[in-house]
Amino acid sequence: MSLRIQSVLARNTEDTKYPLVDAVSIEACGGVESVWVDATCPEGFAGDESIVYTLGEVCATEYLAIVLHSPFWCSPFFGHAWSEMPASVQMVLAHAENGSYRCILPVCADTFKTALRGTERGIEAVVSSNCKGLTACRRQLSLVTAEGEDPHSLVRLCAEQAAKLLGNGLLMREEREMPEVLEYLGWCSWDALQYRISHEGLLLKAREFAEKKVPVHYAILDDMWADIPDFATIPEEHTFRELVNIMHQSRIRTFDGDPIRFPKGMKAAIDDLRAAGIPTVGLWYPTTGYWKGYYEDSDLVREHPECFMVANSGKWHKEGERIVMVKPEEKSADGYFDAVAERAKSWGVDFVKVDNQGYHKHYRDLYPIGQSARAIHRAIDRSADKHFGGAIINCMGMASECMFNRPTSAVSRCSDDFMPESREWCAKNILQCAYNGLLQGQYYINDWDMFWTDDEQAAKNSLCRAISGGPIYVSDKIGRTRPEVLRPLTLSDGRILRPDHSAMPTADCVTSDPRTSHRPLKIFNRVGEAGIVALFNVDENAEAVRGTLSVVDARLADGDYVYYEYFTGACGILRGKEAIDVTLSDRDTFRLYTLVPLQKNGVTLLGRCDKYVGIKAIESVVGNTVTFREGGKIGFYSETPVAVRSERRVLEVVREGNFSYVVADPEEKILNF
Repeated sequence: MSLRIQSVLARNTEDTKYPLVDAVSIEACGGVESVWVDATCPEGFAGDESIVYTLGEVCATEYLAIVLHSPFWCSPFFGHAWSEMPASVQMVLAHAENGSYRCILPVCADTFKTALRGTERGIEAVVSSNCKGLTACRRQLSLVTAEGEDPHSLVRLCAEQAAKLLGNGLLMREEREMPEVLEYLGWCSWDALQYRISHEGLLLKAREFAEKKVPVHYAILDDMWADIPDFATIPEEHTFRELVNIMHQSRIRTFDGDPIRFPKGMKAAIDDLRAAGIPTVGLWYPTTGYWKGYYEDSDLVREHPECFMVANSGKWHKEGERIVMVKPEEKSADGYFDAVAERAKSWGVDFVKVDNQGYHKHYRDLYPIGQSARAIHRAIDRSADKHFGGAIINCMGMASECMFNRPTSAVSRCSDDFMPESREWCAKNILQCAYNGLLQGQYYINDWDMFWTDDEQAAKNSLCRAISGGPIYVSDKIGRTRPEVLRPLTLSDGRILRPDHSAMPTADCVTSDPRTSHRPLKIFNRVGEAGIVALFNVDENAEAVRGTLSVVDARLADGDYVYYEYFTGACGILRGKEAIDVTLSDRDTFRLYTLVPLQKNGVTLLGRCDKYVGIKAIESVVGNTVTFREGGKIGFYSETPVAVRSERRVLEVVREGNFSYVVADPEEKILNF
């Protein structure tokens, strides 16, 4: 059924709403319908709700909405009636009674941004510029929509067509390149040190990793490393909330290290960190310099006055305050981010984490949101490409103005900040990251954020990072890293065994709330022709959940598959669309299944069974010769006993039914079956 537009209203600067005629049109192309807005308002459009149109009937027995619940982060909302749906929705996936789905994907174009909200009449599309007084909205792509039977293919189709129709060079995930440094295990200073980050503290953590033989390849010097005078007001004993409040009320004095905690300067600290065994170093900084911008006499403001402006106050700021930050025009933004990256590079920084990207409300009534976003995000990516070979983590930037405007960078955070030692946060993180993978995962490699190895949720958190398809880094405090939690994630050199895509919920979970469905939340990813499916219990009452597992869950090709479950060692065959029953008794019970095409006349290799994504440890298969990235516990399925030998010896085969394994030395990478 084609989409219909029922009514169109505009809102002008006097807050008057009136109908617009011929302002919205629908076009069909590439299997989707696209909605375009072309309107004028001599009185000047309002900055918010510049144009609002109501979509015709969209049938749904249940739906998923991806909601921008803050200026920075998205989370899933599950509903049945459209009147329940909140505002600021960035995607809707509606499931109809006949089994079909409709995806509605609003976008941020070069001036105006569209979001969705629910009403008693159905779905409204809200088109806004963040800048009152504009008199024209010239042919702006507002949203794309399509219907289909497969929800994952449907979202993919809409995401591809949105990128094509925007025409701004937006790349899909597979067209972006994962920075090589992020293919390895890392550590972040934030939860470990916070405002106590210092030259000596960094070295203590590096020495701990060396002593425990944890192959950490990079350290991210996170928030609170910089020269911020207000940090002197932080009491020795403080709550986390007090710390955050001081941060968000603070300005940066110089773009350099805190003179007390980094007395020899940032370059000396980074050089010493490398000498202590951490080969690569990343630096955190926000788009705004610091949370409240720059002091007006800050070093960079003096050196590059043409790059700065006084922006509007917003969240965490007092009304009317002067917030000095980068001017969102191409030349100014390029100059600013190039200067920051050049300084970081001179200290020996190898990559950056750029935070606070969803801050565009600071340009309210100064620049249209599409314009400010395009200038800022292109400048961020260009500076990262020039100075760090594109190695960057985007953070606090899930708003559509951020998501649709990054030209080259590959990695983007997909959850609120990690909260250690919180069972509730862990459940929320699993839910948030999995469902955000449906949309953001089409364009970016999703970063599920840091975690602690000595948290009570450590095993669960590590499994989530393993299947995420993104980078893996921890934020353990000094002395508290548990190497055994990290071993299933990496090879001995620290390289993570990373799946091919962004993890997403399975089709039977996409529009059904796993907190109330009494079924497991199933999250899948792929490694070549193999699938991996993790099952979690996120029931809101912590009751047992029951469900099934089949190859359909991982969207695998038709055929017979061997399954192997990491935690129980269960192994067997799923023929066709057969399913096995799975029960998770509580929220601390979780499962990980690897699904590999059955080799009917020989051995079905399962990879490293001592690693979560052990199938990724297989480098090549030529006849009966298999090359692994590294030897270890190597599992396989065979109906008859099989001899295995390396280049130097015959290996002992342990056979448990049709599942067998050998334990090869790390250097025994080539095995003959």
